[in-house]
Amino acid sequence: MAKADTLPVFLKSITIQGFKSFADKVKLELGQGLSVVVGPNGSGKSNVADAIRWVLGEQSAKNLRGSKMEDVIFSGSSVRRPVGMAEVSLFFDNSTGIFPLEYQEVIITRRVYRDGEGQYFINRSSCRLKDIHELFMDTGAGKEGFSIIGQGRVEEILNLRSEERRTLIEEASGITKYRMRKREALKRLDETEHNLERIRDILAEIEGQLGPLEEQATIAREAVELTTEQKALEIEIVAFDLKEVRHKLTTSVQETEELQSAIAAAVADLSQKESEILGNKVKLNLLDEQIQKQQETTYQLDQAVNQIVQELRLRQEREGYLGEQINRVTTELSSHEEKVRQSTEQLRALEDRKALLHKTLEQANQALAADEQRLAEAKARNGLEEIEILRGSLSHLQSKLAESTAELNRFTHQLATLNSTHEQLVKEKKDKEAALFSHEQQEAQVQEQLKAQEELQTDIRLQTERAHQETAQLREQSKAGQRELQELNRDLEKKSARYHALKNLEDSLEGYQRGVRELMLAKKKNQPSCGDLCGTLADLLQVEERYEVAIEVALGAGIQNIVTETERGAKEAVHYLKSHNLGRATFLPLDVIQGGKATVAKEAAQDPGFIGVAVDLITFAEKYRKAFESQLGRTLIVTDMEAATRVARASGYRARIVTLEGDQVHPGGSLTGGSLQRKGSNLLGRSREIQELRQECDERRTQQRELELKAGALSTQIQKGEENLKHLMGEEQELKSALAVLRTQELNLRAQAQRIREEITAIAARMAGIEQERDELQSHKALGAEEQSKLTDSIQEAQEALARQEEKNRQASREMEQLQERLTQTKVQAAKWEQELKQAVERLAQDQALLGENKHLLERKRKDLQDLEESKARLAFEQGDWESRRREAEEQQRQAQEVLIALRKEREVLSKELMDQEGLAQKKRQEQQTLEQKLHNLELKTARWDAEWETGSRRLLEEFDLTWDEAQTYQSERNRAELGARVQEIKLRMELLGPVNQAAIEEYPKLQERYDFLSVQKQDLEEANESLQQLIAELDKTMSERFEEGFIAVNEAFKVVFKELFNGGYAELRLVDPTNLLDTGVEIIAQPPGKKPQLLSLLSGGERALTAIGLLFALLKVKPSPFCVLDEIEASLDDANVSRFAQYIHRLSDSTQFLVISHRKGTMEAADVLYGITMEESGVSKLLSVQLEGQDKDTRTA
Repeated sequence: MAKADTLPVFLKSITIQGFKSFADKVKLELGQGLSVVVGPNGSGKSNVADAIRWVLGEQSAKNLRGSKMEDVIFSGSSVRRPVGMAEVSLFFDNSTGIFPLEYQEVIITRRVYRDGEGQYFINRSSCRLKDIHELFMDTGAGKEGFSIIGQGRVEEILNLRSEERRTLIEEASGITKYRMRKREALKRLDETEHNLERIRDILAEIEGQLGPLEEQATIAREAVELTTEQKALEIEIVAFDLKEVRHKLTTSVQETEELQSAIAAAVADLSQKESEILGNKVKLNLLDEQIQKQQETTYQLDQAVNQIVQELRLRQEREGYLGEQINRVTTELSSHEEKVRQSTEQLRALEDRKALLHKTLEQANQALAADEQRLAEAKARNGLEEIEILRGSLSHLQSKLAESTAELNRFTHQLATLNSTHEQLVKEKKDKEAALFSHEQQEAQVQEQLKAQEELQTDIRLQTERAHQETAQLREQSKAGQRELQELNRDLEKKSARYHALKNLEDSLEGYQRGVRELMLAKKKNQPSCGDLCGTLADLLQVEERYEVAIEVALGAGIQNIVTETERGAKEAVHYLKSHNLGRATFLPLDVIQGGKATVAKEAAQDPGFIGVAVDLITFAEKYRKAFESQLGRTLIVTDMEAATRVARASGYRARIVTLEGDQVHPGGSLTGGSLQRKGSNLLGRSREIQELRQECDERRTQQRELELKAGALSTQIQKGEENLKHLMGEEQELKSALAVLRTQELNLRAQAQRIREEITAIAARMAGIEQERDELQSHKALGAEEQSKLTDSIQEAQEALARQEEKNRQASREMEQLQERLTQTKVQAAKWEQELKQAVERLAQDQALLGENKHLLERKRKDLQDLEESKARLAFEQGDWESRRREAEEQQRQAQEVLIALRKEREVLSKELMDQEGLAQKKRQEQQTLEQKLHNLELKTARWDAEWETGSRRLLEEFDLTWDEAQTYQSERNRAELGARVQEIKLRMELLGPVNQAAIEEYPKLQERYDFLSVQKQDLEEANESLQQLIAELDKTMSERFEEGFIAVNEAFKVVFKELFNGGYAELRLVDPTNLLDTGVEIIAQPPGKKPQLLSLLSGGERALTAIGLLFALLKVKPSPFCVLDEIEASLDDANVSRFAQYIHRLSDSTQFLVISHRKGTMEAADVLYGITMEESGVSKLLSVQLEGQDKDTRTA
């Protein structure tokens, strides 16, 4: 039907070119109203929906029913080549300003080439895919949402789990972008926590490194001084060695020059001999080339003679063949001339026969026309029309008589019926009056029962409300307990993770130097060399947490010193490290280590900031006292730096003093201090923290069990409360049902009483009507008897007239039969002659064609004969020329053989002379080789001295960055032995220093700077962590609120749409877990007319599909789209449901523009415009549109 001009037109038209089966450019003008695309299966109609989805930015080839994006380009057919590009454009009406562009029309175009290059355009200007997404944002249109709905979307709704179905509500509620933001925030939160944990671990590691690194820097400075001295000594040694090598090189140069002169003379003599040999070899090669060329010339002449002889033989064979062909063609020519003569005679005979048959047929047709004239005159005298008129009049009179008789019988029967009915009504009126009295009594009884039940219902309702409140309080307590349990579980997980991480670090001895770690791991494996090890100082002591920093700083690198039972055990451990190349370690043998404590000056001990000697502030087994006293017995612990300076002054700056914060005053008065933040685990605090974490985890597990027991008790109470509530609600429901029954009984009784009163009144009125009707029937019966008598007389007269007319008709019929027989015979004979004439004409045409063909063949044979005779003459003329060629080629062949024999004799003489020259040159070479061997031996010695010079010079340059001349300045009056002895002394001192970390000098300040920087980073990450958690909470709240609003809106819309699609019934959406709006699933409950409510999965196939379509329309109502493409979503519906579906979308088309792809009749009937997709050409879709207005159709090809 036609729509008003005010309907929305958002998508004006679509152009498709080279996309899938649309090889040629097509354009769909959509216009207003409902547009439907139809066509047989495989015609390409769904490619229209794919084209729209593609141009809106679809990136998945699978969603476009392909394997790769190039599959959308037309791939060719049996008669068409593939195209190189696919392009689709959508033309949108922007007169309402739905797009933020200053154009009345907006054109979106997408193009792809076979090489995979893709392009996007807005109004023919190149753009990005992101620009198109932003253009459609908040318009309700786009590839996401509900602008394009295919049959797959219906299947998706049917197959979705309840948890997955909530995504439909989220799309309609606009939650998707919030969920994406939450996912990004959670990812950032996870990264932040991961980075924070890493920074904490790094800080803990750095804190453990700062103290030891400071001591390493001190050792490294001393090592630098020793290394500098060692370097100067080694330079002097290298310079001494290079001076001796230089003298040897000078002598070898003179000897080398003498040998080279002798070798040069020998080379000159040999060169002259080899030059003569080379000249003769060149001549020999030239002769070989001439011989080769002459052999080729001879071979080519042999081939030429053979070819000429072969050609002469072929020409003779060709001449014989042409003679045979001439004879054959001459014979065939005679045969064809005879055929032409015979065909000409037969053609004349056929033309004579044709003329005779034509004349005979004309005479037969004249006789036939005369017989047909006589037959027409006989039919005119027949009189059949008059007979039919008489018969019709008689039949009419007989019908009227039957009707009159039936009417009289009916009047009689009706009178009897009326009398019987009157008697029954009298009896029925008495019965109704008795029933009315009974119903009035029953109604009074029901009213009394109804009053009692309503009072009981009020009492049950009050009990139910109290049970509701009690159960709600219990649930709130249960939720609070669950929240507390969740918090406890999170805390337990966090502490347990920290415990296991620290335990793993402790088990793997992380934080220890390599040598220490390898020894302690070997001890755990019961390595024999490590059986005497007791453990590290860090393992053997315990200290209060407040002293941990001070004790660790006091111990410094010594915290990793290993205590052994004996000195022998320490030596075995050292040997184990050396033999396995596992690093170094420091040992404290209990049998030789010396302990002792510093004596604290009285003034220092009385200082308020003095705490005690470090060894007294820790606990350990008594057997290890000397080991700990050796490390901590001379270190004093004070509260702060102020106290440290006072105590140092009081003790005369002879003791080492450490504050609780790790600052130090060294003997002599030097100070070390600064920031020392200890946030991570360290060697001393790690074991203590592990123990504390173990205790805390046990306490949390105990609390966890208590909370779980409490939760179980609450759950039992809630269950009992819910059972009681269920029981009360059941009683209330039973009362409601009973009240409903009583109210229904009351209404029924009241209605029945009223109906009985109305029936009594109706019976009285009917009795009066029967009496009046009985009088009227008596009058009608008398009139009918009189009319019956008149009709009987009229029938008698009509029968007599009919008999007279039938006799006349029989006489005329006999005359017509005779004429008809003669006419039939004449027609048969004429048809026979006509058929014979037709056959004669056909045979004449065939013979004429055959005659023409034979004449043409005759001419061709004559031409063939002429060509063959000319070819034979030409061969005979050319034969003499080929004989002359043969004789000339044989003469050239003989001359070439004579030249070849002369060249071979000349080569033999030159080859003998060359052999004599090469023997003399060989003797000269042996003399030269002897001289060269002497030179080679001298060069080897020189090379060795050169290598020593180069090695020494390179060492000066690479190790000391000096040249030979610069190294001369380092020479002293000491000999080489004295220099070497001093170098050995320095190396021994370096060994006593132990491992030297040269990088510690620069690493220590860098490490401190890094520690400060990471501390700031840690604070920033903690603030970012808190900010992200707050953002996630806000997003959760927003998503819950929007989901709830969206769910309510979609549910209400779904109820309305379901009733309209099913013509009744009831449906709703239900939340699986209403308390968890962020993750709850969504169930679909449907009750088609005449059925009970049930889940979507329990409905029939057609009901499930129509319900899913109803949900899609509800979503479209809540989140409307200016245009919507429906791709065969009604395919699984029966005809009745298809009609309701079509009527519904036709109503929706008032506010949303629909383009429906379908092959169902009901959908097509509802369309305003039909587009037909056909494949007139295999593999190529063609578009046909039909504009429907009333009964008129305007059809055009796109």
